[in-house]
Amino acid sequence: MMTEMMFQGMFTNLSPAQCVALLSCFVCEEKSNEAPKLTTELSGALRQMQDLARRIAVISREAKLDVNEDNYVDQFKPFLMDIVYAWCKGASFAQLCKMTEIFEGNIIRCMRRLEEVLRQLCQAAKNIGNTELENKFSEGIKIMKRDIVFAASLYL
Repeated sequence: MMTEMMFQGMFTNLSPAQCVALLSCFVCEEKSNEAPKLTTELSGALRQMQDLARRIAVISREAKLDVNEDNYVDQFKPFLMDIVYAWCKGASFAQLCKMTEIFEGNIIRCMRRLEEVLRQLCQAAKNIGNTELENKFSEGIKIMKRDIVFAASLYL
């Protein structure tokens, strides 16, 4: 899915913060009763990603793979998109915690996993020779890797 997003150019018109927020759908395992409060840019990017996921599921089914279209699309959870976007824009961790009912530890775990995904995508972009995308993912890492979320220990 991520490879297809890269080759379809889905990240081209997004800012680094928007890319990071969209990619949070891949690492978020949390379910929330609240729908995320997405900006127009984020909701458009999410819709594009869901459309692509639906196309991949349909093609997989046509290739005789046992894929449930709705389950495939639903595995990409947008519940932390607004949280991650706010973090990348400089919000404090206390502000993030007020924005959602998701536990603080789960937010931190998802952000750390997201940073690893960004490092891998940065390397993938480098391998295919797309320096613009590589720089965008690198910038995404820089804007999200700060404060308590990436502290080596909470007992400093």
